[in-house]
Amino acid sequence: MRNRELGDLGEDLAARYLTAQGYIILARKFRCRSGEVDIIALDKEVLVFVEVRSRSDEEHGMPCETINREKRRHIRRVALAYQARHGLLDRDSRFDCVSVVFIDESRIKSIELIKDAFWS
Repeated sequence: MRNRELGDLGEDLAARYLTAQGYIILARKFRCRSGEVDIIALDKEVLVFVEVRSRSDEEHGMPCETINREKRRHIRRVALAYQARHGLLDRDSRFDCVSVVFIDESRIKSIELIKDAFWS
């Protein structure tokens, strides 16, 4: 499976997983001039910006470990743009990560939600 296909499948699974955890999905693949955030959701009253990371194995570490300083900065800018566009600058928010590890194209080894994966 190509990286893009793996990522898209991981995002679909993450959205379903978050919904099962009680999150309300507001947007997927939100794009603006600053970039893109995979999923934007509500967890009770908290606005959550979710980065989804998928891997075909754990040989080189867990997927969420790949979110470096530059990626965190990028996600913060997109989050701020979303909040400004929707009048939500005063809303409590956080950044979560969902790691998806596949066994193969049709089977998941693990899916893990990390709340407050990094701070703004």
